[in-house]
Amino acid sequence: MDQCVTVERELEKVVQKFASYGQHCERTLDELIEYTSSLKQELLQTAHPDEGLSGTLSLVLTQCSKRIKDTVQKLASDHKDIHSSVSRVGKAIDKNFDADISSVGIEGCWQAESQRILNEVMVEHYFRQGMLDVAEELCQVEAGLTMDPNQKEPFVELNRILEALKLRNMRPALEWAVANREMLMAQNSTLEFKLHRLYFISLLMGGTANQREALQYAKNFQPFAVNHQKGEAVFPLL
Repeated sequence: MDQCVTVERELEKVVQKFASYGQHCERTLDELIEYTSSLKQELLQTAHPDEGLSGTLSLVLTQCSKRIKDTVQKLASDHKDIHSSVSRVGKAIDKNFDADISSVGIEGCWQAESQRILNEVMVEHYFRQGMLDVAEELCQVEAGLTMDPNQKEPFVELNRILEALKLRNMRPALEWAVANREMLMAQNSTLEFKLHRLYFISLLMGGTANQREALQYAKNFQPFAVNHQKGEAVFPLL
């Protein structure tokens, strides 16, 4: 535990330094942009196309170039300092944790049953992450596992629902919630109600064109009337 705290402390220093650098960088660049923009306006007002730059304007441009160069060099130097802080995190990890994993590969370290359980955990992890092809490959080729279709199906459905939600399509999630209504109610879950509410609100946001569909869809709230009788419970976001 102490090792984790030590590494976390070093990591917090890097995060704080990076945040401070970001704020400083943004502020410095904003000031530089404002300076060059005002200088551009001044040149447009005082310079004449038919005449060359006066000695004063040439000096001003030289000073502007120097300021830009100095600013870039200073930001680059500060950025390099952050790299050294990141390296200290790596050194703290190396110092506080044993990086020797050679024992994992020792013959006989993993018993057959332990190896099977490990493979199943890895396969389940890939299923959870939506990496179905990787999980199938691990089952059939690498680990030689035979997964029960009933064990795989929930993850396939979960990823199908998640992909649909990313496209703002709530239908698959709603269909699952309706099909599993009894289980959700037994757990006192309000998931189905909240999904219906979100979809209903999206219809209302569509304006009068969706008015008839919204009125028809409102019938889906009937099973939840006992627990959600007040209107503000249905429309807390309106």
